Amino acid sequence: MNLLENQRAADQVAGLYQDLEELLMSNIIRHCQNWDQPIASDTWLLQKLAEIGKLDKENIRIIAKHTGLSMTAMERMLQEAAEDAIGQLEPGMQELARRKLVGEAIDAKKSRNVRQTMKALREQARDTLNLCNTTMLYKAREAYQNLVQNIVTESKEISEKQSFLDILNKHASAAVIGAESRHQAMTKCIREFSERGIPAFVDKKGREWTPEAYVNMAMRNTVKNVADEVQNERLKDFGQDLIEIDSHEGARPKCAKDQGKIYSLSGKTGYTTDANGNRVKYYSWKDTSYGEPDGILGINCTHHKWLFLPGMSIRRHFPTEDMDANNKLYRQTQVQRALERSVRKQKRECMLQHQAGNEDGFEKASVKLKEKEAALKKYVDGNKKLHRRTDREQVVGFDKSVSAKAVAVNKRVQKELEQSPSERR
Repeated sequence: MNLLENQRAADQVAGLYQDLEELLMSNIIRHCQNWDQPIASDTWLLQKLAEIGKLDKENIRIIAKHTGLSMTAMERMLQEAAEDAIGQLEPGMQELARRKLVGEAIDAKKSRNVRQTMKALREQARDTLNLCNTTMLYKAREAYQNLVQNIVTESKEISEKQSFLDILNKHASAAVIGAESRHQAMTKCIREFSERGIPAFVDKKGREWTPEAYVNMAMRNTVKNVADEVQNERLKDFGQDLIEIDSHEGARPKCAKDQGKIYSLSGKTGYTTDANGNRVKYYSWKDTSYGEPDGILGINCTHHKWLFLPGMSIRRHFPTEDMDANNKLYRQTQVQRALERSVRKQKRECMLQHQAGNEDGFEKASVKLKEKEAALKKYVDGNKKLHRRTDREQVVGFDKSVSAKAVAVNKRVQKELEQSPSERR
């Protein structure tokens, strides 16, 4: 499985968690929609904090509904990865069995080794997604508390500025001042909220991972493990224990120490011979960095494993031109994905500003959105092997009506700028 195939396999599950993040954020903004009610900001804050229990219950329902979708997608992803891995290995092994070079093996669908491996990896993936669900629930609560507190803090800072007070009647009440200052605070606070999002994982160093980044990484790792582990188990079914890892320059540190060697899948060490009668040492697969994200055959690793038949195999060297081209295209797709993420984040801000009823914030977000979409289009159009993937730019809540409004707002702003060049300067 190459890098592109690995990435595509994980896309569906990662995409569902992007949707979940946006649904939770939309629900949070729904609880802030009445920012313009004529009450003092401190009173408004107390009202919002009193809604946390209700917000939690709603978010639990949202997550529960999405859990079924994500688990089904995960199961399908792993099954397809297993079938693909078996499909790549099976014809060659069956031919070797026909020639009596390896032993006969039970049908892959009936293999106990394969079934046990798939069960363990499914449970591992299920635990990963359940951890994401739990993390996103309490992080959504935290994000809501931070958002309403930031709105009030920012609005108080605005209300203390003389320029703001000069605009309002000097006899304006605390209720009027609170509502107007919150209005001005909303654009900045929602933009910051949209940028931070809702984390799905917090690592040991306290770093927060977005749902897209963590679920994508975790699912890519699991898919790759499925492909590798299923093939390992099929080799065992055929009575084979030795594999060879190829080598190339520029390998990652953990890969560099493991590449170019012969390994025993069962964990043995010793010596064997190659097709030329040369004595070759083999090592225990358990002593490698396999299973670590940055280890051999881990995330973004370009190494491959091959069956090593004692007395029949020789050390191999494979041309790298096709792999180099694949890796170049992979790097280009990663730039495209970064630009797609930028577009999605901007669409998300548009959606949140619109849902909050903040027209000023929506206008600014809409103009930025068109700039980011133009940058994405320019990059894709400039690379012949890339094509626009609008499905990866979609955001839950940014429907046709919001999109049309964003387009109309941007056109109006651009027209005003063209008609008033002096104001632009």
